[in-house]
Amino acid sequence: MAALGIAGAVAAPSSADATPTASASVPAVGGATSRTVTLVTGDRVVATTVAEKTRYTIDPAVPGDAAFQSYQDPQGDYHVVPALAAPFLGTALNPSLFDVTAQLRAATTAAESDAGADATTGAAAEVSPQSSARLVAALRQAVGADVQAGRRPGTTVPKLTGLPAAPRNDSAEPAPDAAGYPQRILQVDVTDRSGKPANGTAFLINTDSSLKFLNQITINDGVDRVAVPAGHYSIAFNAQTFDAKGNVTSVYALTQTDFTVPATGTVPDVVLNGRSAVTFKVATPLAATSQLANVLWNRGEATQPTTSAAVAVPDGGGGTMPDPSADISYQALGNIPFGMNPQPAPKVGTLSVEAQWIGGRGSYRYDTVFPATGVPDLSALRVTAAQLATEHDHYYTDPASPKQGGVEDLPWDYANPQPIAGSVVVPQSLPADVTEYLNVLPQFEWVQQVFEGDAIAFLGDPITPAAGSTTSIDWGRGPLAPGVGQHTLLPGATSAYSDDYCGACVAGANLSMNFSDFDDSTPGQQGNPNYAGGSPLAVNSSLSVYQNGQLLGTTPDSSTVSISDAPATGAKYQVSYTTSTATAQMSQSTSSDTTLAFSSTPAAEAGAALTPLGTCVGQSQSTPCLVLPVLNIGTQLAVSEENTAAPGAETMGLDIGHVSYNGTGSHAAITSAAVQVSFDGGKTWQTAQLSHTGAATSGDYTAAWTNPAADTGVCPSIRITATDALGGSIDQTVSNAYEIVKGA
Repeated sequence: MAALGIAGAVAAPSSADATPTASASVPAVGGATSRTVTLVTGDRVVATTVAEKTRYTIDPAVPGDAAFQSYQDPQGDYHVVPALAAPFLGTALNPSLFDVTAQLRAATTAAESDAGADATTGAAAEVSPQSSARLVAALRQAVGADVQAGRRPGTTVPKLTGLPAAPRNDSAEPAPDAAGYPQRILQVDVTDRSGKPANGTAFLINTDSSLKFLNQITINDGVDRVAVPAGHYSIAFNAQTFDAKGNVTSVYALTQTDFTVPATGTVPDVVLNGRSAVTFKVATPLAATSQLANVLWNRGEATQPTTSAAVAVPDGGGGTMPDPSADISYQALGNIPFGMNPQPAPKVGTLSVEAQWIGGRGSYRYDTVFPATGVPDLSALRVTAAQLATEHDHYYTDPASPKQGGVEDLPWDYANPQPIAGSVVVPQSLPADVTEYLNVLPQFEWVQQVFEGDAIAFLGDPITPAAGSTTSIDWGRGPLAPGVGQHTLLPGATSAYSDDYCGACVAGANLSMNFSDFDDSTPGQQGNPNYAGGSPLAVNSSLSVYQNGQLLGTTPDSSTVSISDAPATGAKYQVSYTTSTATAQMSQSTSSDTTLAFSSTPAAEAGAALTPLGTCVGQSQSTPCLVLPVLNIGTQLAVSEENTAAPGAETMGLDIGHVSYNGTGSHAAITSAAVQVSFDGGKTWQTAQLSHTGAATSGDYTAAWTNPAADTGVCPSIRITATDALGGSIDQTVSNAYEIVKGA
């Protein structure tokens, strides 16, 4: 019997009052895994790892105004600190509570099942919506009292009860510090934006070598003194302001690209003036209000460490990162302004800055990014119409889903990738039609993700739109069904922002295949449970695989097939995949049944070799990836943006093709197709009228049928079957594919 490995998904927790802080690893798409950390404040962080690179998505607990600082600490751990929690770090709140990497490490230990264990066990702590709400209220009360009394925020000790234990930091590498070097005393003086002594934290890095010094320091009442070795340095300070109710009113960062600590003589103070910070705002062709400021500041050393000195540390998501740099991101959502002082490019070492700004009004939104080797004047940035690509986004939704969703737009400089990058989910009401304007830059690509409530996340293939171009994209348009898809890979696809793994390939004896559970009508868009949500969607699934008529295995809660000893001469396969879900947030596409038949001998067909931009399990220079001739279904059902249709005539565009990557894959002729519709839960079926819209064997059709009159909603099921000239076939049924509603 062939060796069959099947990767399964993890069911969502059943209790709304006790959600593990860190989830176990769950397959996303291809070679990706996604894991979720819920901070004690209720904010969620999703770590997605692809090709040993991890990206982080921050989903605020409450849509609206929010602010965070995220950074890589000297040990390589990734932290996300809400602005409200920052004044209490190291006093009322253990900084490890916001160490995402430590939470993920803890979730993979044997103590994972004991979420309430003591921190010394390395287990993840438990939080719940109720405990998070109590904590946030206590922090706001304490900060508000300090503001009213004119005290430094964080002076009042909040009344915290039931605070979970912080995870243990098990990183093997010690923090680079001044030990072993002659010491000089450096004084750092900081004033806030009103000219008063500031309070906050700062990262200090030796830019000759971060192994000499890279640490976080605390600025209290405008000053800190620290012992450091002589050399070249850089510093980044951040702080936040509050009102009398404990609400965050602004966040700002102050940096100095270069300064020197001399080996002899007087050490000059480093002076950071808060009044030099300018508010981040982009001038746009149409008036726009800020929705997100997201600034990455990555400061590196002058010389790369030798192999023996390099520090390769786990990034917590399953990947690794290089020797530590000062890698910090500042995120401000909604009406919270973000300010930063301009600074030149470095004289010693490297500096990469990516300033992303999203703003809009009503039905339009600008998404802009400005890369630089110094900190630009963030108040003087602008985009013109000639620099923009226009994208008309149509956000579909399930009538049962919450009307509040979110969007995530990720700019990725694949020519100059950063070691860590974080992004934030921007609130978006659903359904909606939004015109998005993206600024176009060389060697930048955009990856977009749309969150339909807490249920489903739709991830699109990376795009590089041309300036002046106009496109239209549907998100979440049903029926939603399992699939592998037809994808476009770009030069930067081998990143934590996208997935270059082939979802249906064979390389030598290694055959791999992966389903997404809820693919929508747009090619390349993959729908999967939203692990950023507070209550991740539980999908019950079963996967059966046959090789030359022999059952290799049937596994529940599984979406990925990996066969390590596929016959060299090829074989015939049948894969059956069923899914079902029961949740109050979904009334449509609630179950599916998909059966595929194909052969693993695609080499005889021209164009089967996977594009060089992709990869697969088992690939080597002598063993190329070949795309399996797996049939693929694309639909364009005529429905409203709540996936509803009126009684009477109904149509659906139908595209039968094959799994492909940049066009590589099978191009075998489509020999048959059929569509059936059931209005009684599958008891009886009606055959739809099918007409060609292209060549007879192209696989392009229009299906037509009649929706019956209905006083209350009727949710039809749709069954699609097709065959190709290679003997391959697909048979897919989606239950509750859409809803018939009068007046839709």
